[in-house]
Amino acid sequence: MESEGSFWNRRDFLKVGGTSAAALGVAGAKAVAAPTTQEHAGQTAMPADTPYPKLSIITPYSPEKFAFAAQAGYEGVVVTPGPDFNPNLSDSAIDRILASARNAGIRIISIEYFGPNHTDPDAGKRSAANAEFVRALEFGHRLGCKFVGTFSGGMPGASMDDQAKAFADVFHEKYLPVCEKLDVSMGWENYPNNANFASTPAAMQAIFDRVPSKRLGLEFDPSHFVRQYIDPISVAWQLKDRILAVHAKDTEIIKPVLQQVGIAGHGWWRYRIPGQGIVKWPEFLTVLLQIQFNGGIAVEHEDEFWDAPHSGNLPDFPQQRKDGFILARRFLGQYLPGRLV
Repeated sequence: MESEGSFWNRRDFLKVGGTSAAALGVAGAKAVAAPTTQEHAGQTAMPADTPYPKLSIITPYSPEKFAFAAQAGYEGVVVTPGPDFNPNLSDSAIDRILASARNAGIRIISIEYFGPNHTDPDAGKRSAANAEFVRALEFGHRLGCKFVGTFSGGMPGASMDDQAKAFADVFHEKYLPVCEKLDVSMGWENYPNNANFASTPAAMQAIFDRVPSKRLGLEFDPSHFVRQYIDPISVAWQLKDRILAVHAKDTEIIKPVLQQVGIAGHGWWRYRIPGQGIVKWPEFLTVLLQIQFNGGIAVEHEDEFWDAPHSGNLPDFPQQRKDGFILARRFLGQYLPGRLV
């Protein structure tokens, strides 16, 4: 039951979502980095910071892609590593990245860093992975980010409890002191693979039972729960205090194929842009609003229907991929306030 003093009640949620979508069309939302509303000379004004989730896109770094994100109405970008975007960059290179974001009128909300296996069974490899991720945390801090996304690691053949303990120990010993010093947080995406054991609510809870610090949380992606036949809405309520970042991606279940091959087969599901799968977005976004989540909701575009093959290394997105991002923004904009300048 909603109280009069609650942050959001359902009537306000529907009113803001509807009026914002009507007024702003494909406009977007903004980032967790320090707010900047003044317009710089020769630069696009940054959107005003708001208490709402910030719509963004996950993208490699390039000035062209940053500019597109802003033009499409997004408030921020979540950036993946590459030759021009990594922890080994000089201060001058980082200044150029930040300048390109300011010129576009977009904020770098967070970075992704999935490579290191935090709990590698080989002690030498684990130590190197931990040191590499510490540099990633420092890199995020240098960019003004408050969150770094990763995986939870993997120890083939180990039990869930043993893996949860190993990851919790690494976090406490290696990462928590750095997070507290730099005032950043970290969390893992729930992508199910061997390098990311904690992709189910049971495994997540096993870690959180060992880690009281809210510096560790989730990069919550509802699409990965759907393909495991887990209800993402229930998980979001269960782990609401640990949602630090969100991926906006949908999953389509292709039932005629599923009936033929079963869940152990292939081709019965595929990732889609938000609104073109079976995720219940109004319910999921209501959870985020009611828990006062104001971090990034980043569209993770893995929908081949709205993409062009062999275009990942181009400085700008091909038009078909842009169309997918634009459609995702229009869909999500029904339920969230738009980009405010």
